[in-house]
Amino acid sequence: MTVPEKDRPELRTGDEDTPQAPGGSGRTLREAFEEARVEPDDFAQG
Repeated sequence: MTVPEKDRPELRTGDEDTPQAPGGSGRTLREAFEEARVEPDDFAQG
């Protein structure tokens, strides 16, 4: 059973009025790894 469009609640996209997590800087994972000096060898399997 479907709900008529006029009776559906309005959905938010999540983009508006969404507070950023504390400490979030908006940088990429690559930038965070570079800042932390994490190298690919740190993940070497062995």
